[in-house]
Amino acid sequence: MTVDLGNCVSAVLVGGASRRMGSDKALIDLEGVALGRRVAEALGANDGRTVLACGGTAEVAHSLGLKHLPDEAPASGPLLAVATIIRAFPGSDVIVAACDLGGLDRATVLLFEQWFSDEPHDVVVASAERRQPLLARWRQSALPIIEQVVSAGERSMHGALAQLQVAELRVDAAAIANFNTPRDLERWRRSRSQR
Repeated sequence: MTVDLGNCVSAVLVGGASRRMGSDKALIDLEGVALGRRVAEALGANDGRTVLACGGTAEVAHSLGLKHLPDEAPASGPLLAVATIIRAFPGSDVIVAACDLGGLDRATVLLFEQWFSDEPHDVVVASAERRQPLLARWRQSALPIIEQVVSAGERSMHGALAQLQVAELRVDAAAIANFNTPRDLERWRRSRSQR
């Protein structure tokens, strides 16, 4: 069974400090395309879907060809950015991907768009060797729990997941590899050139 994509919003998280990378990860050129734009294309930006950039600046979002959604709590991490997106679209599920998931592809995101279960859940999280909460489909039911754990001082995605009903969606590990350092980028480029 498929979902009504009118009730599913997609967003790229672009508000990270990129300290380990040394420059804004969303704007790093990867095979001629900015990393944030590559993720947006995986989320369906080239297929007519509206994809937002959450966090960062409006200038960065617009340079990626995306509409900007300001983060309600800038520099507070991805969990609060997810809360911003869920709050902005009541009644919708939100598929959220971090801008540093350079291997993410459209086929992987389609699994999230088409995912359906009668089992109760607050979030569907990508999983390979382990969970990757920086690619997930969040339901509105997650918001009050996120707010509760945040008010108790929790800021980590994994800490929040421990309080949520989580479904896991198995994906290829390469699709959810995140690029945190220049070394990660170089390793990925080498692996591509060996294909």
